[in-house]
Amino acid sequence: MKNIIYIFQNKIRRSRVVSIAIWSVLLLILPGTWFSASSQTIPIDDIKEEQLRIHQLIHGSEYSSFTNRPTWNHIYLKYMDLDSDDYGIWSRVFQSPQYEYKSYFKVGIYSPNVEFTANSSVPYGENNEAAWYGKGFNTEFQGGFWLTSDFVTITFRPHIISQQNLEFDVPRFIPLDQDGNIRYIAEGIGNSIDRPFRFGPDSFQTFSLGYSSVRVHYKNIEAGVSTEPMWWGANVKYPLIMSNNAAGMPHFFIGTRGPLKVPYVGSFEFKWLGGFPEDSDYFDQEIQYQKDRFMNAVNLSYSPFFASNVHLGLTRAIHTYLDGGVLTSEELGYIFDPFLYKNFEKTRGPVGIIKPRNHLNSLYARWVWPQSNIEIYGEYFRDDFAWDTRDLLMEPRHNSGYAFGFQKLIFAPLVHFYKLNVELTNMTPGYLDEVRPQSYYYTDDAIRQGHTNRGQVIGAAIGPGSNSQFAGLDAYFDTGRIGIFARRMADNNHFHYEYDRFLNRPAEFRQGFGDYWRNRTDLTFGARGLFYYQNFLISANFSWTKLFNYGRYNYGEFGGINIKNFEPMDKTNVQFHLGVTYQF
Repeated sequence: MKNIIYIFQNKIRRSRVVSIAIWSVLLLILPGTWFSASSQTIPIDDIKEEQLRIHQLIHGSEYSSFTNRPTWNHIYLKYMDLDSDDYGIWSRVFQSPQYEYKSYFKVGIYSPNVEFTANSSVPYGENNEAAWYGKGFNTEFQGGFWLTSDFVTITFRPHIISQQNLEFDVPRFIPLDQDGNIRYIAEGIGNSIDRPFRFGPDSFQTFSLGYSSVRVHYKNIEAGVSTEPMWWGANVKYPLIMSNNAAGMPHFFIGTRGPLKVPYVGSFEFKWLGGFPEDSDYFDQEIQYQKDRFMNAVNLSYSPFFASNVHLGLTRAIHTYLDGGVLTSEELGYIFDPFLYKNFEKTRGPVGIIKPRNHLNSLYARWVWPQSNIEIYGEYFRDDFAWDTRDLLMEPRHNSGYAFGFQKLIFAPLVHFYKLNVELTNMTPGYLDEVRPQSYYYTDDAIRQGHTNRGQVIGAAIGPGSNSQFAGLDAYFDTGRIGIFARRMADNNHFHYEYDRFLNRPAEFRQGFGDYWRNRTDLTFGARGLFYYQNFLISANFSWTKLFNYGRYNYGEFGGINIKNFEPMDKTNVQFHLGVTYQF
């Protein structure tokens, strides 16, 4: 608890507005009268989340849009109470030990979790919060406690990681410093984002407060301070603005714990936050970019009163630098910046003369059909301004990305059901780049760290300029599940197109042809499973990845070389992951 308070004191020192708000929240803990309750937030990707989303496919999503995570445990209990069929552990309510003190409050334990991940050739991993899966072995521990009452909840669940971080082949487009040493920055676009291709030359350890928070709440409204990761939107694999691909950042917030229902209008869920993303140890840009950052963000979801299984949402995140480490009330208002540049210039002034900021926006939708046990979802992302509505309608693909997918339960013999998930994600700019400049998503010329925290992208794990196609099929039975999956990912095609555009090509490649056979693509096949045995949840994943044209070593080299006779320079990576959770 002292660590959480220290972080926020350090981040928002001398900020009268925010200090008063946060200390008001904390002081409520000390003298308040507490009453019996039984609820806390559920960590992202916990088995409870998997159970909850399965039951939404069976019963509908009236009690939660599942687009504003972490989700509260009382939402989970509502869904588990609906089940009339026996699906083995998928119908079982998982509850850790709880101890009640004179009907004032309850204390519980988060199930301890240990995970081991190994990569054979290169770093490979995603949606793993504070962890970074380098080559070699990576070991993680998560566990802690929660304390809850009717009006106050405290959680403490840190994340501790040890990363072996073995040496691997350095890609071509990693620059050297003036002394000839490797700079541990992003491949190809290193000056535009704080995303190291490797976190230094040695093994290292990481500590994160993880799912630690102090929150006050009344009915369905909550406010507080936290370091927990968040997942906004409906996507199963890659949400485009807020995911758990990076460690949770210190933030203060106000939001909902469940739907707020308005008669004849519908229900609303939201979270507004002020966060303080942190730099990695390898962010080495000029001094004017070595500043504390502030991220103002909001997630709003709406369900019409006549269609409770339809969820329409808006997310927005705005990054800026803090002058002297001080947060002002003006910066808290950046979230209300106009969405169109024509209006922005009228109210705020031209971008070149105002305080730098980086805007990211998205729209998402989710529609659950419990009668057919299926859901469809999608998200549209925009990384800058359109000039006006005319421009937006004429060029909606400018600096934009998108994702869409579906999940379906298939009831069939031998098991309780199968779950099929397909998701397509595109964060590669379109052909508009020929006539109108487009940036690498999650990057910004003025806010050089980009949309990152501790050196990892906060949004879609595939990263800027990439696109992916994912399919997975899992079979669910009494004591667990087993499944297979496949993914194709084009790794930063934007870089490939930009680099090729400026090549001095041979005559035979000047009429619309370039280096189209050396783009970076990863093809992954894998198997995964989860098994419950004598209070232990054991998860295992095994994947094989072919990294086509790893390193981009021969980009732009022609000399009679073409798709018929070029020499492929590929790599293969094998990843094994084992997780063990003790369920009391």
